[in-house]
Amino acid sequence: MRVLIAGCGRVGAKLAELLEAEGHEVVVVDKNRTAFSRLEHFNGKKILGNSIDVDLLKKAGIENADAFTAVTNGDNTNLMCAQIAQKIFNVPKVVCRVYDPKRAELYYDLGVQTVSSTSVGARMLRNVITNPKVLRAYHIGDGTMEALEVKIGKKAAGKTISEIEIPKEFTIDLLIRNGTPFFPDKTEHLQENDQIFGVVLSASINKIKESLDVTDFAVNYV
Repeated sequence: MRVLIAGCGRVGAKLAELLEAEGHEVVVVDKNRTAFSRLEHFNGKKILGNSIDVDLLKKAGIENADAFTAVTNGDNTNLMCAQIAQKIFNVPKVVCRVYDPKRAELYYDLGVQTVSSTSVGARMLRNVITNPKVLRAYHIGDGTMEALEVKIGKKAAGKTISEIEIPKEFTIDLLIRNGTPFFPDKTEHLQENDQIFGVVLSASINKIKESLDVTDFAVNYV
């Protein structure tokens, strides 16, 4: 995959290194030359300049990019970059990082997929403090469905996957037990402290709360 990253702050630099380590072709754009010093283990292309400059984006290879992410330190810049990538160059996958959670929903309404680092970080901390059974919960698409990562408690322990799932409402797709991930059969019996990954209809959240003995879900927009 060819990925173009606008912004070489801590997040952009780390993302670039992670993607390159997985074998992707990565290009990083930033207007500050010193920002590239954060790239300790990166052999990809680095472009110095403004990420809202169309000609510079062409030089960076946006016309052939499979994915574009805007992670500069400015929400407005990120939105402009994302819209340029999406509307002008038709990049298949565009993601925009925003600091202001209120803007995340606004940008989503404009058709831009967003990640609010403020909301994600705060909600993950909140989950750990108040509700450790739910490790992560994220809206999918228009919010009618959510992806969940849940730690199994005593109430659900001993039940099979088929006893927990609800057809067309909640499915369990992956299970981690003692650090080992695997795709479970429907007859698999859950054990306390198993981690399950599943997808649930937003309208069915209360049913899943009850069956998994979870008091609340903290849901993030992505």
